[in-house]
Amino acid sequence: MNTVNPNWPENRPFALFLSHDIDQIHDREMFRVLADLNHIRRIWTRGEQGDAGLALRRVARALFTPKPAEQDFRTILEIEAHHGFRSTFFVLHDSYWSRHGPRYRLACPELRRIADLIRAAGGEIGLHGGVRRLDRADLYRESRAALCEALGGEILGIRNHLLRFSGAATWAAQAAAGFQYDATFGYSDRPGPREGRMWPFFPENQGILELPLTVMDVTLFRNLGLAGEAALDAAWQAILPVIGAGGLVTLLWHNNYFNEPEYRDWQWTYEQLLARLAGHKPWCATGAEINAWWRSRPHN
Repeated sequence: MNTVNPNWPENRPFALFLSHDIDQIHDREMFRVLADLNHIRRIWTRGEQGDAGLALRRVARALFTPKPAEQDFRTILEIEAHHGFRSTFFVLHDSYWSRHGPRYRLACPELRRIADLIRAAGGEIGLHGGVRRLDRADLYRESRAALCEALGGEILGIRNHLLRFSGAATWAAQAAAGFQYDATFGYSDRPGPREGRMWPFFPENQGILELPLTVMDVTLFRNLGLAGEAALDAAWQAILPVIGAGGLVTLLWHNNYFNEPEYRDWQWTYEQLLARLAGHKPWCATGAEINAWWRSRPHN
């Protein structure tokens, strides 16, 4: 039975923060095709988890009939809208040619169309902080300004790429760059809240609000090697304590694993989690809305 919770609007029993990191958007893109070919090589030579046949089909599709860049985002937004949910998308900004850089440029017209789709659905755009920019307030600030210029709107939130985080130095640099909230604080090797943090919190003397992570797709399917019902169960077991505590459930699912036959479990698990969560009637909001609400509470 759901219980009221004065921590959240309308006394909802808990809050839900749906988020997506945008590392790549193009089907026909050199680094993406090379990564797929390397993935196939590792399947054949090292026994890496995956389906070489489906991966080969993806490479052929990318070369001859690439899917539109907007397609995966339309799918995500439709899945979420079915439950009345909205989400935040973090756009990566770093050197394009770097190993962990974005596989698109901020000026590409497809990205602007994607941002328009997200905002039309009531979603939010945040910054995905680049690996080469970690803990550099000046470079965080540069990325924030570049994102504002390219896509318009106000950029209030950040999550660092690969969940890179070094404690107080990260929060201090993010706050100095003008961000109001961060969503990096989480584990990549196991599901569940880092340090048991189930609610938003203000790191001491930092001025920035942290929205802690609960479950990430890559953790389940790549780092733990789970699939299907096992992945769903592991995610749900990590989520249940947060629901029970009336806290903030944060999900991170990457856009480029939707509409992909090789990764169908990734999309299916997200759909199943949202259906289960909807049954508990959470307050689902963007990072900016959660930030505004938490800061407005009397004890803050």
